[in-house]
Amino acid sequence: MLLQFAGRRRISALMDEKNMDQEIIKPAAEPKASAQGFSPLGSFLAAFGATLLILCFTGSAMVATVWAFAKLIGVPDLVMYGVMALGVIPVVWATVWTGGRAWHVERLLAQHKDIDTPVFSMMHYFKKR
Repeated sequence: MLLQFAGRRRISALMDEKNMDQEIIKPAAEPKASAQGFSPLGSFLAAFGATLLILCFTGSAMVATVWAFAKLIGVPDLVMYGVMALGVIPVVWATVWTGGRAWHVERLLAQHKDIDTPVFSMMHYFKKR
């Protein structure tokens, strides 16, 4: 069953090869670095924003999950606080890794390079190169 317009034209007739050819337009030269929106302050703010976002989201998710399970099961508050203290470890790991990765990505973008595959190692992005 084909969809038809009021004038009995089929959709497939509108999508022939001559209508689908599109030219990819590339600039003759890359724009000057000063014309781009990359600056050390801008890169820092972007990386800091992503890091702060991960800290808030993972921290609040951890606290809400631990609190909900503690109240559901009925464990004492002292145990709940202990589990929350242990839950800080993955939150800090995710925050530190995200900060390093975000700064690394911002540097790559400022150098007009492609984004590479993430490496899930805690201090990979903090090594001197």
